[in-house]
Amino acid sequence: MIEELFGVSCELTYEPDYPPLYNDPELTRFVAGTLSAAGDKDIIEIKEFPKMAPSDDFAYYLEKVPGCYFYIGCTPKGTEEPYFNHHPKFDIDEGSLLVAAKSVGYVICHYFNINENEKLTLL
Repeated sequence: MIEELFGVSCELTYEPDYPPLYNDPELTRFVAGTLSAAGDKDIIEIKEFPKMAPSDDFAYYLEKVPGCYFYIGCTPKGTEEPYFNHHPKFDIDEGSLLVAAKSVGYVICHYFNINENEKLTLL
């Protein structure tokens, strides 16, 4: 349609530039279990996020070593229809930043507690 309208010819070349982001199932269970057992009042719910097409730079790390990429809910209270990150209208409840930091801390501390005599294999 555009070609006819402007009297031009077009060629579409698609080059995928990011690999799919794949969470290691064993580490994902470890992360979910650790956060479930943390007993932190700010960690309200742990659930599986549906598969989605977008990827992230983190996918390059996960090509090299097993890992788990997870989201922290950050919708401001009272927001009925939140926008996803990278949208111009995205907004964040800044208290979620503390929840994110604590969550990563719980996972890392639990990992080191059960692997204290081993080399770090997650990085």
